[in-house]
Amino acid sequence: MMVVTHITRTGKTYYLHTGPKRGGGVQHFFSTKSAGSLAQRLPDGFEVYETVNGEVYLRRQQPKLIHDDEKDSIARRLEKPRSGHRYKVEVRGNRLTIHESGRGPDSLEGFGLPISQREHEAIAERFAHFQPVLRFILADPKRRLFAPERYCFRGSVDGWISIGQAESIEKIVSKYLKHLGQESMYELF
Repeated sequence: MMVVTHITRTGKTYYLHTGPKRGGGVQHFFSTKSAGSLAQRLPDGFEVYETVNGEVYLRRQQPKLIHDDEKDSIARRLEKPRSGHRYKVEVRGNRLTIHESGRGPDSLEGFGLPISQREHEAIAERFAHFQPVLRFILADPKRRLFAPERYCFRGSVDGWISIGQAESIEKIVSKYLKHLGQESMYELF
C-alpha cells in the first residue's frame, strides 16, 4: 500500500490523512503521525505545498502566473549565503517573495562541534527560519513588469511598502537584490 508522503527541507516526513468532515464528506490533512487513516493518492485538483519554513499544506492547484525563468533568475543569485544571511524565493499567485534568514553556518561555531563545513551548512539550512523581506508583484502580465516592495519593520507600520515602479524582472533583480542583507535595504522607499 502506497501512501502519500512529503519530506520537507527540514527532513520531517508528513503523511496525508483522511477523515470525516463535520457536515459530511471527507477531509484531507497532513500530519507527522504515520498511523491512522492514510490517503493513497492526492484528491483531484489539489497539490502539496511547502512554505519556505517547511510547513506542509494540501491546497487547490494554483494557476501558474509567474514563469519558471523569472523565479530562477532570482533563485540563482540567492543560492549562496551572503553576509551571514540565507535567502529563499517563494511564488504565490502573482508574487515572488524573497525570504531571509539570519542563521548562517557561523551560528554553530560557538558550540565547538567537530563537524565539517559541509555538515555545518546542512545543519544551518535545516534549522534556518525565514521571514519575508522583499517581494515583486506581477503588475503587467502582458509586458511582464513587476512592482517592487519591501517589508517595513517599524512598529507602527509593519507591512509592505512600495519601493519603486514596475519594471522587467532583469531590471528589478539588478536594482534591488544587491540591498539584501545590507543597511541600504532600509533606505529603499
